[in-house]
Amino acid sequence: MKFTDRYIQALKPREKEYCIRESHGFTIRVLPSGSKTFQFIYTLEGKRRRLNLGSYPATTLSEARDKFRDAANLVSKGTDPQTPPPVAVEPDKYTVKDLIDDYLKHLEKSAAKTYLKTAGLTLKNDVLKQWETRQVVSIRRRDAITLVETVASRARAQAHGVLKHARAMFTYALHRELVDFNPFAGVSAAIPDVTPTSRERILSDDEIKFVWNTLSDKDSAGSQLARTGLLLILITAQRPGEVAGIAKTEVDGEWWTIPKERAKNNEEHRVFLTPLAKRLLPKLVCPWHFPSPDLESPIGRAALSHVLSKQPKNKEGNVIRPQYLGLPRWTPHDLRRTAATKLSELGCPDEIIDAILNHVKKGVIGVYNRNKYDKEKKKWLIKWAKHLEVLVSTPTAK
Repeated sequence: MKFTDRYIQALKPREKEYCIRESHGFTIRVLPSGSKTFQFIYTLEGKRRRLNLGSYPATTLSEARDKFRDAANLVSKGTDPQTPPPVAVEPDKYTVKDLIDDYLKHLEKSAAKTYLKTAGLTLKNDVLKQWETRQVVSIRRRDAITLVETVASRARAQAHGVLKHARAMFTYALHRELVDFNPFAGVSAAIPDVTPTSRERILSDDEIKFVWNTLSDKDSAGSQLARTGLLLILITAQRPGEVAGIAKTEVDGEWWTIPKERAKNNEEHRVFLTPLAKRLLPKLVCPWHFPSPDLESPIGRAALSHVLSKQPKNKEGNVIRPQYLGLPRWTPHDLRRTAATKLSELGCPDEIIDAILNHVKKGVIGVYNRNKYDKEKKKWLIKWAKHLEVLVSTPTAK
């Protein structure tokens, strides 16, 4: 049997997870939630192992098959595809370009597609252009500070992204013993201006009404899909990247199941879709509810942020939408924080709020309390949606 998109789309969830093999270990795994994951099942040194190749449809059948062939080729040579390959050059000849290439290949095995894309663009556009031929071991903290400050001079938010992804890349290099220290460690303390300052931003009731009505206006500037995505963050209290990547296979009636491959904490998460959320969820024209213009992938978290950070202009050069819709600086994630705060104000217990947000439980309770709280999540998300509908329809007091 050879897998096809039609065959995979027709696979239905069962009470227990199950796997179907194409051949030579190339497998599709179907969970009770309906999420589908490509895997390579192989045996090496007498041990049976599994390699995740990506969740469908975020990872296409063609992409998964290519990953499978590469991994199977390594296994045939006695190499575990889950073990990072040795560096082909000596550390003193290893350039930043070499490191970026190896690091992005490493991310392909585990990172979400949107994260991989963002990391690749950031490292290639802002790090590679400055240090392409520099030896990795020659990069010092003063170099890292200079790089981040240079980027911050033109785009503060981008500088934070450079710091985040470059620090993660050099952590990878440190674990591979390619460097003796991470030059980006502690840089945020040296350049406090690049550290986000809106971690506690919560929108007021008047701001919620203004944001809702502005984003709901069909004549408002910017992508309607991205504006709708922002509204769904507020309704569902989920992370921006998770909302932007909603796939057809993740939605079953009133429930949206975020597969662990897309969840920040690597825990599968069920979200109740209230009538308000269902009403706003875009109709499908491809495997994703929020597709990119080419319909080959979801729009990604960045598209949601651009609605707030960009200042589109008309033909005369006049700004037709101010940054952050004219409000004090806020981000898509602040909508999630606002929803959680409003749930608390409505009386929702903290434990249920954590369940709605998919926060990992700490300590012993995290091991023994496996209650998914579906009934409670449904109850409180319905309360929040009804409260939100009343709030946004109430005239603002003058």
